[in-house]
Amino acid sequence: MQKYLKIILLIVMSCSFGFCQDSTTLLNGSVKSPNNEVSDILIVNLNSKISTITDSLGRFSITVKLKDIIRFTAVQYLPKDISVTDEILESKSIIITLSDNVIDLSEVTVTPYNLTGKIDLDIERLALDPAVTSSSLGLPNADLVKMTHSERLLLEADRGKYISLATIDNYGKINEILSHAFISVSINTHKIMNRVSGRTKSLEERVERDEKMELEKEIISKFSKKSMSDSFHIPEIHMDGFLTYCISQEDFLELSQAGNTVELWDYLKDKSIEFREADTLKQ
Repeated sequence: MQKYLKIILLIVMSCSFGFCQDSTTLLNGSVKSPNNEVSDILIVNLNSKISTITDSLGRFSITVKLKDIIRFTAVQYLPKDISVTDEILESKSIIITLSDNVIDLSEVTVTPYNLTGKIDLDIERLALDPAVTSSSLGLPNADLVKMTHSERLLLEADRGKYISLATIDNYGKINEILSHAFISVSINTHKIMNRVSGRTKSLEERVERDEKMELEKEIISKFSKKSMSDSFHIPEIHMDGFLTYCISQEDFLELSQAGNTVELWDYLKDKSIEFREADTLKQ
């Protein structure tokens, strides 16, 4: 009898152990990195083929079981595999630190263009041909400036004069019948109400804000924040404040609209000296 009880006990224990191995757990985790983005990192369970990606903060959730192999891959990181252990299953959470995928270039040749790596010097050395535009091709309406949504709203809110004089001539054939013109006064109540309510002023501020944002985008498209930070000796975390400082200057708008890249760079360079001496940067 005892022999049969031992056999039954061994069978139950084997089934329980197999069940524990086959049971799945929802594993929550996060990916950490001090240098690169941690969003959109691909996470694959190589055993079950289940996959997911990290969110903007590097967090993820994936179903696993004991001894599963989880792989983390992204262009900016070296691939990393981990094996699911009992400790991981018990905690149901994990933090993964990935190593940067650094690509070393053996040699970079810039001799054909005589470049130094310093933007302010290289811009002067490069003889760039003017860009082909609709204006240079002589296309119709090429010089028309497309209005932004905010500018269209402002135009609609502040269109016309406050008071205008109108004659019966505006009504066509009536003038021919009466043989003389009558004068009437037209009051633009729509414009007046927008001014009184503050809607016009709000739209003007909105247009100005859009213009400044567009200028900042143009600067970053010409010179990256990293390049400006290195050349002007301003920490990259202060670059947004530096650009806001430059854009707020009275002479900046006229200079930026001139489209001279060299002058714009020299202007930013001069303003960087003033900005570095500001109390906010010293702190």
